[in-house]
Amino acid sequence: MHQLDSLEAWIQAKLPTELGQPPLSDHLATLRQIRAQDLEPDPNDGGPRIRIGVAEDRRVSIEDGDMRHGRKSKSKRFNGYKRHLATDLDTDLILACALTPANRPEEEGAPSLRHDIGKLRRRNTIGALYIDRGYIGSVLVKDVLARRGTIACKPWVSRNGTRFAKTEFKINMRNRTIRCPAGEVEHFYPGAIVEFDPEVCARCPLRSHCTMASIETGRTVQIAPDEQLQHRLRKLMKTPAGRESLRERVSVEHRLAHLGRKQGRRARYRGLRKNLYDTRRAAAVVNLETIHRRLALAA
Repeated sequence: MHQLDSLEAWIQAKLPTELGQPPLSDHLATLRQIRAQDLEPDPNDGGPRIRIGVAEDRRVSIEDGDMRHGRKSKSKRFNGYKRHLATDLDTDLILACALTPANRPEEEGAPSLRHDIGKLRRRNTIGALYIDRGYIGSVLVKDVLARRGTIACKPWVSRNGTRFAKTEFKINMRNRTIRCPAGEVEHFYPGAIVEFDPEVCARCPLRSHCTMASIETGRTVQIAPDEQLQHRLRKLMKTPAGRESLRERVSVEHRLAHLGRKQGRRARYRGLRKNLYDTRRAAAVVNLETIHRRLALAA
């Protein structure tokens, strides 16, 4: 920290006119960002120490300021970017691509996809949207629902260890009521946390199978803001026809795999803009291969 302060003071004394101009200003901004996210003052002696915890939106590369940490699971981490694709399931052609830093949620790639699809399909609309559940809160889903289109997606899974999960509760979306396995009924509204009557829960014979909360607290259940959609998706998953329809999205995974094979596992350039261009280039090659394969089959 002291070395960075000394360097910045020296530059300010020797090169005052260039301090606020690129590329020097960009390099100094990078150093300040790295210092702020990795070091913090020590409360014991006032000197610097390694930061406790991970800084929000932590930068992971000196050369590329857009790269971030991402996670595929709790134990599997990756650095860089996330690719997003929109595929026409009838033709297997990639219609749009988007790129976001690896730490951003999937739904943030949807506005770019919607913009590109809109330029391609001025007279057509999306009648059925087959998506990964990470996109369930995206603008594309809201557009399709507003037009009374079809959303095909796995619902979010509710877990509660060995105790009753949310799926054990009967949710009536029309009356906005939720009934517990013991028969107790509470009213709800989307986005709320429902708490059942603590006195009723305290004497319930199923309490040990339902909650570990203190005796003064009743069982709580989180109602999602899009609970009606989640309710519909859970019902879809319970039918053979619904599970069959979800398998149609496998084509999108195939497109992602083909795109990854063409583009490679590592970003070739620095920054979102250039790597998005490279993603679109690879997608164009994949589309040409798809067209060639379909023409060969039709011949």
